[in-house]
Amino acid sequence: MNRKRLIIISFIVLLVAVSSSLYASATDKELVTNEQKQLIENAFGELKDQNSTMSKSNFIILGGDIEISKSEFYFYKVNIKLINQLNATLDSTSYTIASLPTDQELIDEMLKKRISVQHSKEIGITVTEGEVKEVINREESMLNSEEVDAQNQAIIREIMDQRIKLTGLSEEEFWDSDLVFKEYENTLYIDKLYNKLIGEKVIGDIQGFEEFQNNLLKEYKNSHSIDSE
Repeated sequence: MNRKRLIIISFIVLLVAVSSSLYASATDKELVTNEQKQLIENAFGELKDQNSTMSKSNFIILGGDIEISKSEFYFYKVNIKLINQLNATLDSTSYTIASLPTDQELIDEMLKKRISVQHSKEIGITVTEGEVKEVINREESMLNSEEVDAQNQAIIREIMDQRIKLTGLSEEEFWDSDLVFKEYENTLYIDKLYNKLIGEKVIGDIQGFEEFQNNLLKEYKNSHSIDSE
């Protein structure tokens, strides 16, 4: 997998925030092709239409103390589709758009992330507010780094611009929102869990971590009554 795809996947799925300073250069916008811009606008247009007709209290999963709302699920699904489409435009010579996972596969992926965070807390892993802010600052520095592909930066800015508009918040309010903070916090919990398991030689690599998460999901499903629509 090439470098461009890795960056796009990281920033869309994890909702990593980019700083307002990255929006300053209008010339960078020229690096986003009309096709890419249309794909992004279409994706967020779908989300806007869906948000206007869907209540945040409508859940697709209710199991134990974990809930996944229909709006969260739809946001995740549209993002996965957008990732595939953008990756194809970045590496059209060797990348083929993959078929979308089934709804159940997407739900399971969302559940695994939440269960992993929950498990991290249960075994004593902690994440401080300072650590979350440090990660945000580090990611911001990476996006401003000359080592990062300029086209990726421009695409990410386009995505985040649309993301902010979708919330109805100002740029400053968005970066200070609980939503953004929580995504970083959850990512740190999972990252710390992975490193702990590696350090204790419970797993040996990312494939081992995926297997570990699959086992957590299986145990959770066996011990909880999950209502899904």
